Amino acid sequence: MNAVNSAAGRAPTSADVARLAGVSRSTVSLVVNDVPNSRIAQPTRDRVLAAVQELGYAPDVSARQLRAGTSRLVLMPLPRLPRGTMIDTTVEHLSEKLSGQGLTLLVHGDRKTTGTTAARMWAELRPAVVLVDVDRCTKPSVALLRRAGTEVLMIAARPTPWGDTLEFDQGRIGAAAAAHLLAVGHRRLAAIVPTGPLEGIGRARADGLANAARAAGVPCEDIAMEATHESAAAAASVVRRPGGPTAVFTYNDEYGALLHRALGDQGATMPDDVALVGADNLPIATFLRPALSSVALDPVEMADHMCTAVRSMLERPARSESVVNGVLATPLLVRRETS
Repeated sequence: MNAVNSAAGRAPTSADVARLAGVSRSTVSLVVNDVPNSRIAQPTRDRVLAAVQELGYAPDVSARQLRAGTSRLVLMPLPRLPRGTMIDTTVEHLSEKLSGQGLTLLVHGDRKTTGTTAARMWAELRPAVVLVDVDRCTKPSVALLRRAGTEVLMIAARPTPWGDTLEFDQGRIGAAAAAHLLAVGHRRLAAIVPTGPLEGIGRARADGLANAARAAGVPCEDIAMEATHESAAAAASVVRRPGGPTAVFTYNDEYGALLHRALGDQGATMPDDVALVGADNLPIATFLRPALSSVALDPVEMADHMCTAVRSMLERPARSESVVNGVLATPLLVRRETS
């Protein structure tokens, strides 16, 4: 073991790196933090980096945060909804884009805590920004975080008067499905509303479909469905009844796949007997035959909007009023064979 790191169990420090590289601790800090315009000669930089590699040195992030009063962390508490391809892809792109801005995305595993209890837990990590669903926040909790030097960017169905918001109205997804189905001639619509934990978001999407149908003078009904083959068969029977809907918005592509199979088992052809439109544009939509039309949300667009909002929050004057409002994503209908 190298002499500068001989103490049993002791993590290497910047002083160890400095001794091994033959430089000052301030030089180590400038190199490790890649400080712009630091004018460190390349041979010196190479020696420091070689010492970092040899010793396995990692900067003490908590100490850096204490000195700065905050961090370069963007904290994202996990949403209450189950994670899926859309969320995972968005998080991946967001992490990459924030990294390009010198920020680090930290996904927080707690899904349930809300209000000031959640705010205190998040504030302990000293993030620069918390990016979170509005239902996890209250006006006092946002104020608590801002007093701690942390900005809060909420995802909400509509702008929130007491905090920075990116608008993400699930109803717009149902409305996009309705616009397409009405445009191709359907005059009896239905929406699948999932039971269980997804019912809230399913209801919001179904309401978007219903509102668009109502505006067009077209009847629209809800069909409750569990994510099982048995429930999908029952939903298919409701769709296939005399006078039933000629087109169904299936909440998402996974529920769409279940209903697609159940309708096929009952002898229905798509889109001749009934049209289907899913949502989220998951890979499964293209595996089906006929392939499932779907309302898509672009994860790259969502990551771009989040990153832009975070940057604008960090660049505005301290203690200034909330100013960020914008739309997180624009739904786009991807037409395939079922509609």
